[in-house]
Amino acid sequence: MRLATSIRAVLTASAFIVTTSATAEDAPPGTIPVEPLRTAAPPEAEASRATPVGLETIVVTGELIARDADQTTSSVAVHTGAEIERSTALDVYDVIRATPNAGLEDSDYGFGGMTLRGIGSYGASGAGAYASYGTTNVVVIDGVGLPRSALSYADLSALDLDTVEIFRGPQSTSQGRNAMGGAVVINSIAPEPLPAFTGQARGRIAGGDDGHRQYAGAAEATLWPDVFALRGVYDDRRDDGDITNTTRNEDDAARRDSRSLRLRARLRPGGTDSPYDVLFGVADVEQSRGSTYVQLEHEHDRVARNDQPQDFDNRSQLYSIDQRLQLGDAWTLRAVSAWFRSGTLSRFDTDYDERNGGATVQREDSDGFSQELRLNYTGERVRGTVGAYFYDESNQDRSDGYLDLNFVLGFTGLCAVQVVCTLPLGNIVFESGLPSDVKDMAVFGELDWDATDRLTLTAGLRADREENRRVFETAYAGDSLTASLLVATLRGSVLPADAEVPVSREFSEVLPKFAARYALFDHWYLGAAYAKGYRPGGDGYNQVSGRYFSFDSERTRNTELSLKGTHTPWRLQAALNLFHTRWDDMQVQGGEGIDNYMENAGRATIRGGELELRWRALDALQIVGGFGLTRGRFDAYISTQGEDFAGNRLPKAPTYTGVLALEWMPLPGLLIRPDVLWIGATPANADNNPVHELSGYRLLNLAVRWQSGNWSLFFAGTNLADEHYRKDANNFGSAGYDVVSLGERRRLSGGIEFAF
Repeated sequence: MRLATSIRAVLTASAFIVTTSATAEDAPPGTIPVEPLRTAAPPEAEASRATPVGLETIVVTGELIARDADQTTSSVAVHTGAEIERSTALDVYDVIRATPNAGLEDSDYGFGGMTLRGIGSYGASGAGAYASYGTTNVVVIDGVGLPRSALSYADLSALDLDTVEIFRGPQSTSQGRNAMGGAVVINSIAPEPLPAFTGQARGRIAGGDDGHRQYAGAAEATLWPDVFALRGVYDDRRDDGDITNTTRNEDDAARRDSRSLRLRARLRPGGTDSPYDVLFGVADVEQSRGSTYVQLEHEHDRVARNDQPQDFDNRSQLYSIDQRLQLGDAWTLRAVSAWFRSGTLSRFDTDYDERNGGATVQREDSDGFSQELRLNYTGERVRGTVGAYFYDESNQDRSDGYLDLNFVLGFTGLCAVQVVCTLPLGNIVFESGLPSDVKDMAVFGELDWDATDRLTLTAGLRADREENRRVFETAYAGDSLTASLLVATLRGSVLPADAEVPVSREFSEVLPKFAARYALFDHWYLGAAYAKGYRPGGDGYNQVSGRYFSFDSERTRNTELSLKGTHTPWRLQAALNLFHTRWDDMQVQGGEGIDNYMENAGRATIRGGELELRWRALDALQIVGGFGLTRGRFDAYISTQGEDFAGNRLPKAPTYTGVLALEWMPLPGLLIRPDVLWIGATPANADNNPVHELSGYRLLNLAVRWQSGNWSLFFAGTNLADEHYRKDANNFGSAGYDVVSLGERRRLSGGIEFAF
């Protein structure tokens, strides 16, 4: 802890001295200024910057075989670190939100995630979070997969990244568990040992509306020429949010407070030509956020009424060792070891209003380890990877809280004699736990074969085996004589009996992937692919009805067509993907009343596509855009109330999403970047209740940056039209209120960056 504190102090101080590889005056007309700190380029690279540049070649790293983006049949949006820092994004969540057919899922019960092509992190039924052992979408940072407790809660700073790759469609063959719907792969910039002792640094200070402030810095140093280099990044951000809680007298009810520390070290024991190369990584990230939920009737007032805290706090620590050994010209052995520890504390007001009706505190603690070993081959016509994977995760999920008896009787209309409900009847207090363990083992392989000069065939396979265990723990009591008598009366009927019930299951799955890519002409590729994704099932126990239940794996089968390429004379890149996904054996909540359970009784079909363009129309003007369509509906799903949801639209899956950004340099050193984001309407829940409809909206953002020498000033404005929009809506609270999660209103900020 003292080490982390010392490093933070050094990096924060380094925010006042920053280095850049080229000043605005030196930048050629076709270069967009302000990029993440990079290792100094060799003289030949500097010389190449003297002429206008076209579009850069982007390599996709998130699959088993690295490929140029144009030659990747999967639908993947690759955002470079330079592009991200030129935008208004402060974290990777902002990047996901601005990607076609990708979005974030808000949750007021501590189960946040994302939706990729209509597939939410906890299933389309919205009821799988309490029983699931994993998610349908995964986030990987420098080789470390985020545990479930950190998904959507860990701070994912957008500062000083190399790339963010957002895969839409199943990635189970490449990423294994938790990737049925897709994956987000984050690559931070790796240090590079230089021929001499050297150091460089950069930093940022910013402030703005709603108490926004940011202090950030990045530094890299070669400590042993050609052998050892170290890189560190620190990012501290805070704002008060724009929602007021009148009951708790808080003007920062939707506050956000984030701190992110990342360290990476590279060691090449034999110098520049060393066959052995190892990258060490450490990340210590913290985030505390208030709630954006208010009662629907106060939606436009942006006023929350809860009397109990409604917020969450996460701290995650990620460690990785990425070792590579060159075994001749064609073979490379790679071993990626990863450790993680994450804890999320969530607090909820169960009734959402000023009455003391009840509250819940939820703790999700995860720790685990993964090991992946790969042997890569690169030949003249064949490229391939074979490997093995092991994963071991332990979760300690626990909740405790209370329900006020007076409130419950009044809300349910059981106060036949009003004077009875005015007496202090006490509280029903509860504790519950869902500790679980997951072990996963897999062997995998993928092969690219250039069958002809134009045709490349790809085949991949993963054999996966998982064992999961869980213990259901419950305890209910009363803190008064009346409450204790009521608990004793209801135990075994409405309330569960105190118990500890263990359950466990094992699953095996074979996950194939096939693809073909044909070069129509220079730099243009037509592709077709088929991939299978899955999420394991498990055993469960209904603590109220006493029912044991089992649910099997759910699966997606995805067929994809793609057309990707670069037209060099026009400096145009384009990528089109069309997909058809069959979602079978969907894990949904069945039963009725208090006797509910998870079962494989859902089925859905999803169709759509993504089109993304990048066009450097002029040396000083670049246009970046994307558009996504999703048509997803349930083919079969009966709710716990007996409602037939067949034909209903999938929740949190907008019919369309689009983004358009202009990057214009009217003068040397001046960058003007407006962008607009379109989001279509979508139901918030599987029942498609129109009250909870999330209407479509449009967000207009603007980033302006002026750079002179080692200094730059920047301005950022988000939601400039001050559009009102929802991120979620439901009525899950104990009082039956309709509640909504609100998006941010207009926000302006500015700051300074410097480099030396």
